[in-house]
Amino acid sequence: MDRRTTFSMIAIAAAAAAVGAAFPAAAQTFPDKPIKILVGVPAGAGPDVEARQFAAQLAIELGQPVVIENKPGFAQMLAMEALSKAPADGYTLALAQPSNMAANPRLFDRPLYNMEKDLAPISLLGEHPWVLYVNSNVPVKNLDEFIALAKSKPGKLTYASTGVGSFLQLGGEWFQKLTGTKLTHVPYGASGFQVDLLAGNVDAVFFPLITMVDHVKSGKLRALAISSKQRSPLIPDVPTFAEAKYPEYDMRAWFGLMAPAGIPAPVLKRLNEASVKAVQTQAFREFFAKNGASPVGSTPKEWGDYLKSEQTRWHSVITEANIKME
Repeated sequence: MDRRTTFSMIAIAAAAAAVGAAFPAAAQTFPDKPIKILVGVPAGAGPDVEARQFAAQLAIELGQPVVIENKPGFAQMLAMEALSKAPADGYTLALAQPSNMAANPRLFDRPLYNMEKDLAPISLLGEHPWVLYVNSNVPVKNLDEFIALAKSKPGKLTYASTGVGSFLQLGGEWFQKLTGTKLTHVPYGASGFQVDLLAGNVDAVFFPLITMVDHVKSGKLRALAISSKQRSPLIPDVPTFAEAKYPEYDMRAWFGLMAPAGIPAPVLKRLNEASVKAVQTQAFREFFAKNGASPVGSTPKEWGDYLKSEQTRWHSVITEANIKME
């Protein structure tokens, strides 16, 4: 072995040792400045409100400010694209949802980021159960009657969504696949469907509990089934899909925390532990309970495995339903 080769090997070993030494140091000092969470919706939208509630608790756990930066656009994918290009130091994170981590990236031949290679899971934070709502004028009282009506009139019943390729549409396509029904999809904008749903211009929607419970209580809408493991105390008379003999319809409007790939293991561990504690605080649990949601908190591996299963599921639905962006 010549002198030049020996010198190169020593240099490589020294560099590796320096990197290894930096990891424990990072764990000891992290965080020493504010942390930013990118959110792919405008300020005041549902996911933004939840992110801010979480950020407040995370800041307490980490001892540093946690600020929200809204980056709406391109079906929430602009926020995740920005995360994929951010330094992998733990100071820039992003809110992951079905739209930017399972559905919309699968609709493009050239997505803005590689979900598996560019991003690192931190923790699944919470889940919203999915509900099938119908206008009260639809002549059904339960899920069996809705399915029977849909089968007797293929394509006649309509369901609303926030757009082609949206998670609401995927929920409808998944339901049709499981039940053997044919519904007609009516895509709307971000929130335009609610007026038409209440007026009876569209028959149904697959949507979380948020903003809909009051309409059920007023009698304008009828909730037929909910995808939670147990009935919700907000609508206790509504059976679960499992009770209605469709346990496979286990849709969740989940959200979790992501970091850029390559984040140091000690920093990832610190963020994960703080995130799990944050979602289990009384303040966060009470906030979530009011919206009919459930806090989770998971390991990075559990969150990563869950993401993979969701990506596989929705890729299959998108392919079979031949959903394409217009």
